[in-house]
Amino acid sequence: MTLPDLDWEPASGPVAVVLPGGQRVTLMVVPLEHVRRAWPARTDGLISRVLTPAELAVSGMHSVLARRVAHLAGRVAAKLALCAHLDAQGHGVSPQDVGVTQMLAGPEQGRPVAQLPPGVPACDVSITHSRELAMAVVTSHGRVGLDLEHIVPRGAAFQDEVFTRDERTWLEARARLWQRSPDALWNLGWCLKEALVKCTGQGLRAALQQVTFSGWREAEVGDLRLAPLTGGPDALVRSIQLDLPGRREQAVSGVLVAGQGYALAVLHDTREDWRRVGQGWRLAPGVAST
Repeated sequence: MTLPDLDWEPASGPVAVVLPGGQRVTLMVVPLEHVRRAWPARTDGLISRVLTPAELAVSGMHSVLARRVAHLAGRVAAKLALCAHLDAQGHGVSPQDVGVTQMLAGPEQGRPVAQLPPGVPACDVSITHSRELAMAVVTSHGRVGLDLEHIVPRGAAFQDEVFTRDERTWLEARARLWQRSPDALWNLGWCLKEALVKCTGQGLRAALQQVTFSGWREAEVGDLRLAPLTGGPDALVRSIQLDLPGRREQAVSGVLVAGQGYALAVLHDTREDWRRVGQGWRLAPGVAST
């Protein structure tokens, strides 16, 4: 696959990651500044080479320019990640061959949906953006979820609303072990729970106190280059296998990243019991969710 001429650093291109358990996902980071420069000044530039007229029109639902730019950057990230992921499987497609829509109703309203040509395997996609970055992750097996947050102070009220007591204890211990500020871990924990909501199908509006984890198994990741997050000497990158209450199998794995003022969680539900239903993924009948 030949990506459009993005005028970006090579390290910012699609990044393939093999998670614990062997599942493969593809990540893409798009700085919002590139979208601001490319749209709407050049009608034949980056945006029109990646997004369809219909996708551009949908972005018009955002009347605030900053939100529209973030929406466009997220869609660009998703389509480039889709193309790279499918190309690695021998399905060469261009950004104009694929579409990214979203679920219009139900508990997962707003979740992105990949529209792919006939004969191309179904893919799941998740999109996030924060401050000056938009990101997307794609997989062709199971479901994915990711969340990116700019690290900001998180007070006691936030901690009480989002985390259980056991989760707070776990995150505080990780802050000491990793020699990170408590705020870095509160934001990383927030990202993890948001990504967990997305990848386990519990709905984008689920109460985070009801989406719990009891810890994780982790390992360092030394070769993940995800610019600009991993560009600094103090970047933290860990692969994890998440422990979830009521789950005997290690079904959810992923990557946690902290660097350049951002926290990121990428999670993948490895269960093979997801089935394509309508516009989204659902567990097959008789399979328990978390």
